[in-house]
Amino acid sequence: MMPGVVLIRKPRVDPAHAAAPTAAKPELIVHPDGTWEIRSESVDYPVSYCSGTSHGPKLLTSTTLEFGGQQTCDNSDDWPHRIKIRLESTCPDFWCIIFQPEGALDTNWVTGRVATKTGGLGCDNSDRRKYRLVIEVYARGVYLDTVVGTNEPVLSCSL
Repeated sequence: MMPGVVLIRKPRVDPAHAAAPTAAKPELIVHPDGTWEIRSESVDYPVSYCSGTSHGPKLLTSTTLEFGGQQTCDNSDDWPHRIKIRLESTCPDFWCIIFQPEGALDTNWVTGRVATKTGGLGCDNSDRRKYRLVIEVYARGVYLDTVVGTNEPVLSCSL
């Protein structure tokens, strides 16, 4: 992705929550730093009604890898909301481009302002691996899209 480029993604309906009220169709805006905002198409000025960020992956101790995410939706019209966070890894070399799932966290549906989840996984050994986070974003009971984290650290932790 080019620096300063902002992606705008249109929503897809989550079948489990298709009947949820949607006064205005939300759009997911992903920033180059991996943070995101959810805005209403009917708003003519840049006011975000939800925002989110991921943290990690990082080594909490020499044997524990920590990761997580948070989404804040201030208006109760945007509830329920949710994020699903998936940790993925690959080998540490530049030619390694295929990531495999290692673990996942889910905030489940939240009918409050903040959806947050943090967790840790134990390292099997100290072999170096490259990690990233992939986050499924939901608001108003609707699946919006997936955000792929831009932080891909190489850590001495193999799961």
